[in-house]
Amino acid sequence: MTNEDVPRGPSWRGVLPGLGGMVLLGSTVAVIGATHHLPSFAVQSARYAVAALGIVAVARCLRVRLVPPRGRELVWVVAGALSGLVLFNLAVVLGTRHTEPGVFGAAVACVPIVLAVAGPMARGGRPPARLVAGAVVVSVGAVAVAGWSRADIPGVLLAASLPVCEAAFTLFGARVVGRLGAWSYSAATCGVAAASFLVLSVVVERPDPAGFADPAVLLAVGYLGLLGTAVAFVLWFTCVRRVGAGVAGLTAGIAAPSTALCGFAFGAPLPSAGAWLGMGLIAAGLAVGLAPARRAAARHPVDAP
Repeated sequence: MTNEDVPRGPSWRGVLPGLGGMVLLGSTVAVIGATHHLPSFAVQSARYAVAALGIVAVARCLRVRLVPPRGRELVWVVAGALSGLVLFNLAVVLGTRHTEPGVFGAAVACVPIVLAVAGPMARGGRPPARLVAGAVVVSVGAVAVAGWSRADIPGVLLAASLPVCEAAFTLFGARVVGRLGAWSYSAATCGVAAASFLVLSVVVERPDPAGFADPAVLLAVGYLGLLGTAVAFVLWFTCVRRVGAGVAGLTAGIAAPSTALCGFAFGAPLPSAGAWLGMGLIAAGLAVGLAPARRAAARHPVDAP
């Protein structure tokens, strides 16, 4: 396990940005319904354009220095955007023809396991057993919250690609977020995704801009772009920068409870008993995965960067 994958300072403080980012990401399900009647690629292009512009605007207001990617960093930025944003959403769009949403939720719930193993290995380390064990418990709990639905073979394959895409987005970012920072990497990847989906929309969908004039749509796209993407991504990669991709992956399981609880707040049925049990498992998995770091920090206190 490398230093990048060990929380520096109190571990719960280190993962708080990741927890906040996943809560915002999960909350997007409650508002995305307002855009279902619009071409999906056009919506995604608008979402990521709003996110990129929002990050730049807020960074200037807060005097956060944005660092442009250079050299090989451009490769990681483009690879992160294409894998974690473009291919991920393409898999969802295609997968909806073969499966029900619960399968996607269950698939994304496996992200903590993928990052717990791949995060340390990408830095030349070995996955810590307790971190992997915590990730497994978190993922099992997230699957219980998300549920499972029917799917055919193409649907299962497309769903299986989702945690790979999500993990790639984070792992590519982990290679450059040290110099670029969470703000710059998030803005750059959102910009690439916005341009990619714009091309796809123009070629495939040929959308009518008038469809975006509805105030409900504008509010939904604004929320998706600013809070569900811009703020969520900055928080997530702040967490990755602080504690490493492997440890940050534990927080990904929070997206499922956030989706369920936000849905209930907007009129969906109360989560089932199995979902509440799953939430308890997620909390237990976080405790298991972060426990060693907390003991190590108690013996060798290190200030968080």
